[in-house]
Amino acid sequence: MQNLSQNDISRRQLVRNAAFIGIATGCAAGMPDAVGAVNDKLFEIVLRPTHVYKTADRSHETTESWIFSAIVQSSSSSVFTPTLMTVDLLKRGVLLRSSHYSETGLGPLTYHSSLTPLLADGSAPPTPIYWPFVVRLRNTEPITLGVDEMRIELVATDSGGRRGALTAVVPIETYHQKTALIFPFRGKGIILQGGATNGGHRNRSGSFAIDAFGLNDAWSIQVPGNGKTNADYLGWARPIIAPADGRIVRMRDDRPDQPIGDESNPKYYAEEFKKLGGGDPGNHLVIDHGDREFSMIAHFMAGSMRARDGDQVKQGQVLGKLGHSGDTTAPHVHYQLQSGPDWQNADGLPMKFVNVTEPFLDRGTYFEAK
Repeated sequence: MQNLSQNDISRRQLVRNAAFIGIATGCAAGMPDAVGAVNDKLFEIVLRPTHVYKTADRSHETTESWIFSAIVQSSSSSVFTPTLMTVDLLKRGVLLRSSHYSETGLGPLTYHSSLTPLLADGSAPPTPIYWPFVVRLRNTEPITLGVDEMRIELVATDSGGRRGALTAVVPIETYHQKTALIFPFRGKGIILQGGATNGGHRNRSGSFAIDAFGLNDAWSIQVPGNGKTNADYLGWARPIIAPADGRIVRMRDDRPDQPIGDESNPKYYAEEFKKLGGGDPGNHLVIDHGDREFSMIAHFMAGSMRARDGDQVKQGQVLGKLGHSGDTTAPHVHYQLQSGPDWQNADGLPMKFVNVTEPFLDRGTYFEAK
């Protein structure tokens, strides 16, 4: 699926990928030394994703990165302005480093929203809640530092002049994958887009998602031509296989392919994604592998899917063909590991494949899936 700009996040991620779950972090506490009298009940903070996982970087500096959204949640429809933030990095409760942000420094990290969040089933919460603004936080730190918590102290003022403050403690976790996965196609390929810390997918369940083109034995991506037909792309119609044993718990197979090979035309999106401006996975399915790990595979070729909702599948079983359905600028496969069956309300999970030797499947990585 396509990358999202910061404006897209406000419009899409908050609508589709962030169901209301209540307070997600820490305990509330006022900050009288910083701002004088404050109201520590004026707002709360929720996280998207709900668990923050760090992953190693492809870097000579042996660093690791993580990224998440701290969403300010309030029972008031007032406009809020963030004015001060302190971020502490900790290891086993010991302070490693602090960063301080003034209102000016917070600006580039913050975007505002007038949206009202929904419950996971799409219904409105019994008591109205509001998400007036979101702070997007990204860190890259030496692995040897061993950061395992972030403490966020945030001060904001509402349109009535009331000043609120909150301290939230966010665990920074390392995910331990349970399912032995194989890549969803065999042969040579290239990663065209990675996850959020690699400058790629930014939605909640796609935090670690990858988009891959199929290549031929000479590592070429296209046959000679202008790329205007789907068949110009050498991955087109390649068999897509099950990454591991499991049961199909979500499926959609009624979408047409984009007719032009290098174009994502909104005319061919499903109606709900036309309204959102994109993000359509097209023909896709989700496989439950157990242990709260689910594979989502998207953009199957129209009419190619061989499995059905509820089917038990085996690792390596052909599920369909690589296609160009949904919001996609060229034929490719989108893959992500996620924490639940609904890609719109699950957390993304870091993943590795046992049949790929490259340690990092970042943007621009060539690989061969045996």
